[in-house]
Amino acid sequence: MKLTLQIKLVPDETQAKALLETIRRTNLACNEISEIAWEKKVFNQFKLHKLCYYSVKESSHLTAQVVIRCLSKVSDSYKLDKKTKRTFRPLGAITYDARILSYRKDRVSIWSVDGRLKIPFVCFRPDWLPFVKGEADLITRKGKFFLLQCVEFPEEKIKDIEDFLGVDLGIKNIATLSTGEVMSGKQLEDYRIKRQRVRSSLQSKGTKNSKRVLKRLSGKERTTARIVNHTIAKKIVAKAKQEGKGIALENLKDIRKSSLNKGKIFRSRVGRWAFYQLRSFIEYKAKLAGVPIVLVEPRYSSQMCSQCLHIGSRNGDSFKCKNCGYSEHSDINAALNIRLLAANVTGRENSRLACPVSFALV
Repeated sequence: MKLTLQIKLVPDETQAKALLETIRRTNLACNEISEIAWEKKVFNQFKLHKLCYYSVKESSHLTAQVVIRCLSKVSDSYKLDKKTKRTFRPLGAITYDARILSYRKDRVSIWSVDGRLKIPFVCFRPDWLPFVKGEADLITRKGKFFLLQCVEFPEEKIKDIEDFLGVDLGIKNIATLSTGEVMSGKQLEDYRIKRQRVRSSLQSKGTKNSKRVLKRLSGKERTTARIVNHTIAKKIVAKAKQEGKGIALENLKDIRKSSLNKGKIFRSRVGRWAFYQLRSFIEYKAKLAGVPIVLVEPRYSSQMCSQCLHIGSRNGDSFKCKNCGYSEHSDINAALNIRLLAANVTGRENSRLACPVSFALV
């Protein structure tokens, strides 16, 4: 299984200048190659190599391996379509491979226009470094440098399971488990509302200082939501593995279409809801842990009674069934239904549903 490891470089002033100049010159070389490719209508990497390798190497004063990486970058950029000429930003990402990048205990050896640089780095998952395999992208963001390194893990064998952990995803409660555990999203939602007010206030002013502050604050909300989603995904997968269960999730594709006619405020809340990010985090962590995932159709999961399977009444956080009198937290009831649907679609003996339900195994 391939994942991306973010590594923060900590260069001194001289090294930072060398990295910036390396990025600029490499992207200039990519633009030169793209110009030739567009003019000659040649987009294959092997043919481009024969066409312009020596001229680009001489004009850019880059090493052989870096020029090859530039040729690969340009060729890959035209794989989507060949109708538009590709241009590369001066500080766009550049690619390194094992010949021009290597890792030591606490430093990275990286090629630059000033020669090899030994730069300290910070990595929050050092246990991933032994699994480094493939290329890395060097990027610069707000004056800082990062390596986005590809790592490849051996996947654990998916185990045969008899039961599922149902997970109901939401905005108010980010995740609710069929075991009754509720992971509230109130703190994150309050944070988002606060950030939205700050952004609206700064945008209405339109001054240089307000634009400077907006630029500084950009990405903070997204980073906070990402950290919360990582934490929740880790808890869910650990719980499922500990209890020997699979994980049942809702397939929320096209869920945002339902918010189009429900007002600007609700549409904004749904638009900021990072449900797919949480699902992707759960999926890759589950694969690493050998925990199976099932996606089920979420329709009526919050309205159906998890005990007698009749349609009940939901009012905010409370659910009540008029048929059997069952009452429960509405999200817990939905999570129980998701667990029930997963048992049905996988053909488990404990399924109580009589009709087939659409699903997807991840």
